[in-house]
Amino acid sequence: MTDSWSYLQAEEPGAQMEIPDMSLSVPSIITRNGYTCETHTVISQGYMLNVHRIPRSKDGVETPKKTVILQHGLFASSADWILNGPDKGLAYVLANAGYDVWMPNIRGNKYSKEHAVLKSDSKSFWNFSWHDVALYDLPAVIDHVVKLKGKEAKITYIGHSMGTTILFAMLSLRPEYNDILSAGFALAPVTFLSDLQSPIKALAPIASNVAYMEMLYGSHEFIPKDSVLGKMSNSCDVDNVDSLVCKNVIFYICGYNEKQFNKTLLPVFLSNLGTGTSWKTAVHFAQEITAGGRFQQFDYGKKDNLKVYGSEQPPEYDLSKITLPIKLFWAENDLLSSEKDVKLLFEKLPSTTEIYKVPDPDFNHLDYLWAVDAPTIINDKVLH
Repeated sequence: MTDSWSYLQAEEPGAQMEIPDMSLSVPSIITRNGYTCETHTVISQGYMLNVHRIPRSKDGVETPKKTVILQHGLFASSADWILNGPDKGLAYVLANAGYDVWMPNIRGNKYSKEHAVLKSDSKSFWNFSWHDVALYDLPAVIDHVVKLKGKEAKITYIGHSMGTTILFAMLSLRPEYNDILSAGFALAPVTFLSDLQSPIKALAPIASNVAYMEMLYGSHEFIPKDSVLGKMSNSCDVDNVDSLVCKNVIFYICGYNEKQFNKTLLPVFLSNLGTGTSWKTAVHFAQEITAGGRFQQFDYGKKDNLKVYGSEQPPEYDLSKITLPIKLFWAENDLLSSEKDVKLLFEKLPSTTEIYKVPDPDFNHLDYLWAVDAPTIINDKVLH
């Protein structure tokens, strides 16, 4: 039996990433690689959301009609789409294919941690979950893009993990956006979580209580950078033993895939991980795990649910309202997005929905972003 803490050998193949990228911002990394990068600030409920944009290909050719929004997942940022380098990062690939690339940062992460009134160390600032992002923030970003590009703009949406959760919730809550977007790609879709295979499933029944106490008596930010867990990423560099531990923790949670793992990319990835989210967001996902096959809104408890929703049980997101053509990508070794849960989602979506199984049996939840073979396994499928 393989020792779960010795998965990785000393050397792994893959695209090389220079260590300076650990300290650079997303716009700095993009411009260092020879691309134009703009930062657009979108205001939503007072939150100042910074959206990073690559408006044209590296050779400077403008293509105003092809537009794509790339939405990152939990504990992440717009960095997800560029960290695999200019040859493999999906943002670069799409820009070179003629797309105007927009990469929003959700409220609370390191690029969207300001508010018109609230301070980021206040409880009120962190009183949100991904439901609020779906109901207010993503529509605000789309509206900004449409205002700039024109109503005739064809906007494709690509989300990873929580980025897909936000899409499905938005299209259910704000069905008018089914007609504004032209297509959707859901990489490792997360809606139903009753068949979650990751060991974190065992924590779900108690996560709500722990998080609720933290919300009452401590910071509303989930694992801030100055916490013990937050500081762990700082100890994970490419040459020390902690790096081995960090790698295998990721594999333990997301699925093991040594051959697609790029060792030199780990410190860069971890330096951009844990960029800020709320306890309420984490609790909402924990609730989905224990919801018995329901994709539902935040559960405040029977008493408060009556006040908020008028019923003891939180309402489900009505997936029947979704009409947007969407392609679901799932992988056999993705411990956070299981075959059973993805196929349940597929059954509830319109007949225009497509589903694609990644052919690599070891492909995991994070390989969509940083796999060595991302160009052939994922990028080509998205482009064609």
